[in-house]
Amino acid sequence: MNLYNLAKQFPSEEHALAHLMKVRWPGGITCLYCGHDKCWLTESKNKSGKPRRVFQCAKCKMQFSATTGTLFHDSHLPLTKWFAAIALMAEAKKGISAAQLGRHIGMTYKTAWYVCHRIREAMREIDPEPLGGKGKTVEVDESFVGGTESGKGRGWTTQSAKVRVLGIAERGGRVHLQSVSSLKNEEIKPILDAKIDPETEKIATDGATRYLALIPAEKHERGNHAKEKKTGKPISNQTIEGAFSLFKRGLIGQYHQLSSWHLDRYLGEFCWRFNRRGMQPWIFGMTLNNMVCRRPLPYKKLIEF
Repeated sequence: MNLYNLAKQFPSEEHALAHLMKVRWPGGITCLYCGHDKCWLTESKNKSGKPRRVFQCAKCKMQFSATTGTLFHDSHLPLTKWFAAIALMAEAKKGISAAQLGRHIGMTYKTAWYVCHRIREAMREIDPEPLGGKGKTVEVDESFVGGTESGKGRGWTTQSAKVRVLGIAERGGRVHLQSVSSLKNEEIKPILDAKIDPETEKIATDGATRYLALIPAEKHERGNHAKEKKTGKPISNQTIEGAFSLFKRGLIGQYHQLSSWHLDRYLGEFCWRFNRRGMQPWIFGMTLNNMVCRRPLPYKKLIEF
């Protein structure tokens, strides 16, 4: 959903709240504590004088709001701003930085950063199906994300200064990226076993010898970039390399710099959006639904390293 249509559909906070209630309780409002189906809306004012809308259960008398227990929990930001932030992040092919989001919507950097990570939490895949399957080809490759090593000079960009990222992609399908502490067999093998369907027909790599002991020979499709460039044939793992390239262009052009502690959150956001690249008309609704279905993300938990 683009910002123009968003402003037309939700011109006020009342419209946004009504939509959020419909998303969270499609069958009617029920108490979050006892499940009773009779609740009434009460309106008052908070400490800042802004309207405060809460529901009270007719049975247990407990009060709750439409955002209680969701990723919106404990936020004083208007829902119209939340909806705009969700739309911007859902539509941004290469992502959007907290600084830019704050400028677009009007909020401090700290607030924008926290908002972005809560939306990012809604974009996290939960129990995804393995990649590949019968008759499909999966590509596996690795890349390095990061910059120079402190104290080594501007031109020092060895792999030791970067974070290793393992990538798995279906040809023409989904992708999975995650950081790894090393590229040793004992760390990579459990990931490949968990993320790749055993019935996958072919597993393509760039020809690195590390995969010889990880992938069965009858399934292994080893690439050779030097020969492929000479013959003009397509590169064997161009799908995963294209995904790496897209993520890094977003890193350079949008974020400029990422903390290694939160890298997997950004990788998860990228994969979630990439895997739904053909669902643009519904991606805002999918993100909003996850926002109300998932547990809160406290700020203290987010900054724990």
